Amino acid sequence: MMDTKQLKISTFNDALSQISDGMVVGIGSGSTIELLVPKLAEKLNHEQIDITGVCTSNKTAYIAKELGIRVVDVNDVEKIDVAIDGADEVDSNLNLIKGGGGALFREKVIDAMAEKFIVLVDESKCVSYLGETFNLPVEVDKFNWLLVSKKIAAYDNLQVIRRMVDDVPFITDNGNYILDVTLNSSIDPYAMHEFLIHLVGVLETGYFIDVTDQVIIGTQTGVKILDK
Repeated sequence: MMDTKQLKISTFNDALSQISDGMVVGIGSGSTIELLVPKLAEKLNHEQIDITGVCTSNKTAYIAKELGIRVVDVNDVEKIDVAIDGADEVDSNLNLIKGGGGALFREKVIDAMAEKFIVLVDESKCVSYLGETFNLPVEVDKFNWLLVSKKIAAYDNLQVIRRMVDDVPFITDNGNYILDVTLNSSIDPYAMHEFLIHLVGVLETGYFIDVTDQVIIGTQTGVKILDK
């Protein structure tokens, strides 16, 4: 039996094989990507190739720079050749919930810019509906966060909690709060995203709909690759 970490690592070769010299690469955030970045640095050294990295979080950017990967600001690139990230949930249409680490806005910017967006997950992240195992993160302005949370709760009698870390509100890299919303199987991701994104005070939602090109899944029986 492979553990979760080993399952994640099993997906790396298929992802790294798609990175070549001169590419601009979107580097995501979270536990899977923090394991991937050292492998990416090894590949660059071993194959003597050069890439430009654009990172979705300050933490990933720090790790990448420490390992000698050139990292630039998203405003310094015209396009991204390939973006690689993890996900908190993946459904059968390759739609995702992301944002467990709170970097969902920057992840969405970079994933939307990418010519190809690759998602790496272990099999526990595959769900029959979005929200089955994970709450939906919604990034909101601090100014009216409570009003927004009440509006979201009223959508379908949902539970909405402001994310806390060690008894203090979690703050994103953009200086905002995260509301974690408990979903149910009757909620349509497209309709829910549209509702949320038009609430004044919502910056972004953790729904990543119609953006994924490929999902690489680490399973106990080997790696599965799903293409859009």
